[in-house]
Amino acid sequence: MINLHCERPLRQYTATRNKPYRFVDSGLSNVYLVGVKYWVCQTCGAQAAEILAPEQLMNVIAEAIVMRRGILDGAEIRFLRKRVGKKAADFAALINNTPEHFSKLETGALPVKEATDKLIRLTYGMLSGNKALLLRLSAGIEEWFKSIHGKKMVSIKLKSRNKNWVELKPAI
Repeated sequence: MINLHCERPLRQYTATRNKPYRFVDSGLSNVYLVGVKYWVCQTCGAQAAEILAPEQLMNVIAEAIVMRRGILDGAEIRFLRKRVGKKAADFAALINNTPEHFSKLETGALPVKEATDKLIRLTYGMLSGNKALLLRLSAGIEEWFKSIHGKKMVSIKLKSRNKNWVELKPAI
């Protein structure tokens, strides 16, 4: 059982679809779990859950964030950065941002532009070591480039004999 540091009796629950457990330890406000055991202190209301495979759970959350539609928000960006173990300044340098600009993205003080959003997702995919996720991201790379540069921008050809793996040409 999870120790909540409470001296009062704890009440055990199992999270259901109708009453899911809010997983605040993820650092995200919108992650809810179903099927996990959790305990609530009857005096102070503190909660703790039994997470049997926390690393796998965090990876599943990260993959869901990377693959979802829409622009990432600051909390999601911070979550992905922390998952790959990078300091904010180091991750900012990877995506060609200043630490100050990146901080504003993570706090929500600045809106995330589509190109930055996609670069963050791709950077996470590359740094995560999750080969399946990277394959899913790269499978849509042509559409990704088109969405950044407009429909007339690119066609992609893969070559292996002369070691030019990607060739970008303006579409006619």
